[in-house]
Amino acid sequence: MKVRLEDIGPEGLEVTFTDAMAGPGDLGEAVEALLTPPRARLVLQRSGDLVSARGDYGARLSIICSRCLAPYEVELTGELDWAFRPHPADQPEEVRLDGDDLDVTFYRGGEIDLARALRDEMSLALPMAPLCDSGCPGLCPVCGRPQKADGACCRTESPDPRWAELAKLKQ
Repeated sequence: MKVRLEDIGPEGLEVTFTDAMAGPGDLGEAVEALLTPPRARLVLQRSGDLVSARGDYGARLSIICSRCLAPYEVELTGELDWAFRPHPADQPEEVRLDGDDLDVTFYRGGEIDLARALRDEMSLALPMAPLCDSGCPGLCPVCGRPQKADGACCRTESPDPRWAELAKLKQ
C-alpha cells in the first residue's frame, strides 16, 4: 500500500491495510507460508516532509524449525513506530546513515510504501533460529529423521570403530 504525502492532512491519516501481495520469501527464508497476510493499523502524522507512523501489525505464519526442520505456526505481532523522510536528491542510491538516521526510512516521489516497510519490519521481528519448542531434540545425526523428545531414534550403542582399541582396555 502506498500513501501520497498530500493525502496526509493536518489532523493526520488513519490507515488500516492488509498486504495480500506479500509472499513467504518477502519475510525470510524460514517462512514456509503466510497463513494470514500481514496487516497493519497506523496513524500517520506529517510535519513538512517528515512523516511519522505509529500503530501495530500482525500475521500468522508457518515457519520452519531450525533444529528439526518441521513447519510450525507462529502469531507474529508487534508495535510500529516509524519515521519517513524523503531520499536525499543529491545522494546516490546507497546512503551512508548517521546515528540519527538509523530509525528513518526513506521514500521517493512523494509516496511512502507502507507495505514494503511492513515486510521489512516483520522480517526483522522473526527469530534468527526459529524453534518449534525450546526442548526440540532436532534431527538424528545417524538417519536424519526427527528425534523423539526422549532422544530415542535409530541410534544403536555401537561404538565408533576408531575407539575400539580403547574399549578393549576398559574391559
